[in-house]
Amino acid sequence: MSRLFQAAGDAGMKYKVIRSMAHNWTHSFMSGMNYIDGRYISQDMELLARSCRGQRVTISWVPVRVEEMFRLTPRVRECIAYYRKALPKHLEMHGVESAALAEFRSEIYVAENFRMYVRAYVKDDRGREHEAFVRQGSWTT
Repeated sequence: MSRLFQAAGDAGMKYKVIRSMAHNWTHSFMSGMNYIDGRYISQDMELLARSCRGQRVTISWVPVRVEEMFRLTPRVRECIAYYRKALPKHLEMHGVESAALAEFRSEIYVAENFRMYVRAYVKDDRGREHEAFVRQGSWTT
């Protein structure tokens, strides 16, 4: 069998789905369905972002950065632990290989225009960057 035919028969990883995978993950994390101990995680994240005065509150999914956890509330840390366990299944459902993600993070921040932004960011193993913004109306409670 020729190499060309092998390459065509093996679809492999589709990099074009990385952006939507990251958007869906970050949207889920910030959604009204993410509720722990009587409070929405998005509320905690929004308060943290406002208190940081323009700096981004970042959750690094890949690679894990423990130092980020110290400024997060216990409720958010608990939620992140659940989400980290679920990440391999989420990647599998989207057809994204974990080895393709050099960096994956969710960020929330208040911009200079005083609007709250939520951004999903991925740098893939080829060095290409993928970003998606989660609309505020879809995650506010």
